[in-house]
Amino acid sequence: MSSNSAVGPAPVGPTTDDVVAVVVAHAVPPQDEAAFLEWQQRMTEAERGAPGHVGSELLRPVPGVQEEWVAVTRFAGGPALEAWLASAERRRVLDDGERFRDFRIQRVGPSFGSWFAGPDAGPDAGPPSWKTALSVLVGLYPTVVLLTLALSALWPAAPLWASLLVGNVLSVSVLTWVVMPVVTRALGFWLEPASRGPRTDVLGTVVPLMFLAFAAAVFWVLTT
Repeated sequence: MSSNSAVGPAPVGPTTDDVVAVVVAHAVPPQDEAAFLEWQQRMTEAERGAPGHVGSELLRPVPGVQEEWVAVTRFAGGPALEAWLASAERRRVLDDGERFRDFRIQRVGPSFGSWFAGPDAGPDAGPPSWKTALSVLVGLYPTVVLLTLALSALWPAAPLWASLLVGNVLSVSVLTWVVMPVVTRALGFWLEPASRGPRTDVLGTVVPLMFLAFAAAVFWVLTT
């Protein structure tokens, strides 16, 4: 077959919307760090052998900013992630690191769906994408501004790549465990109204826009 023969579209990897991640935060005493790193390396090697694995990162604590070790693992879709989380290989590595089993775990993605769907919701559950985007903006904007100001004050000499990395990890963590539960409760009447209608959609759209305008005014005063 010639090199320019048409054989159909080339296979492509997962898109950004397909990729899901699991974020695991470990509180590790200083005396156990060497053992933790050795165990975490074995976990990373096991993850790399799992179908659908996209990548892994281990983020060190930053004193005064991030006190825990944070492991981020990405998979090409929810089924691949769930298969890994339920796999015998993962259980084996967890059993080998019994003293590091005290951790917090959170799934992230795709498209922020886990922040909006209920615990028993199916994969297509949740509000329309435009409501999701506006709700995320309500939580994301003040979170990013406040964390940026805090990092600048606590770590003024940080290189850009490091401050962005730490800032993103903190943003995802704060949004997932603190901010978005508050936002989704506050906007619940609009995100999943009992009786949908134009009045509800208008009111629910105006409230986030007014909040964003107010937050922008406050941060303008604080930063100028």
